[in-house]
Amino acid sequence: MQTLAEAALQGGLYTVPQAARLLGASHVKVRSWVEGYANSLATPIIRSRIERPAKGLVLGFLDLIESAWVQHFLGLGYSLQTIRKVADRLRARTDLEHPFACKSRFLADGKSIFEESIGEAGEARILDLMNDNFTMGPIIQQSLFDRIFYVEDVAAQFQPVVETPGIILFPKVANGRPVLKDIWVPTETLYSAYVAEDGDIAAVADDFRLSLAQVNEAITFERALRERALH
Repeated sequence: MQTLAEAALQGGLYTVPQAARLLGASHVKVRSWVEGYANSLATPIIRSRIERPAKGLVLGFLDLIESAWVQHFLGLGYSLQTIRKVADRLRARTDLEHPFACKSRFLADGKSIFEESIGEAGEARILDLMNDNFTMGPIIQQSLFDRIFYVEDVAAQFQPVVETPGIILFPKVANGRPVLKDIWVPTETLYSAYVAEDGDIAAVADDFRLSLAQVNEAITFERALRERALH
């Protein structure tokens, strides 16, 4: 178990509201994935290694990546019961605390586990979507794997919004806040400057020595984040 201070040194700490906004998920869902539901015997899907503060809940970067996968699987029609079962089995097979955040181990073991769990849970509509020829690889590779960058098989960077590929989360920069890729300026900083300049994008670009396209992408991202529906 890591203390908050130790986790902060590694970078990438997120409150539940911050994580929910980045994922487009409701606060209640994000909290339940890490804590479990109140008055329920169901265990959490994600096992955070960060010590919980006296009030609230903080997620690390790998917790956020696993939460993104949970949200993705829910969108595909999996039940929480199936996702929890798969997470538990992956941890047992791989001895990893964050199996959804480790690409090759996830691909190697996840396919057969998901096939088995679908059979047990009776989620035939997933099989129907795949014309009764279900394989895990194509489903997941068409989405989140394209938005996560891995270093030595562990998630290291994440693109939270599909429409703004130049904006990433990199835990070693700005404590994991959204930044312009390879520029490392936080998008929130650029948005605040944009507001202060009364919407003058050219002035912001000049102040930060950035292109208009870079500033535009940061502004687009921040607006999308603020307007994002939480499901």
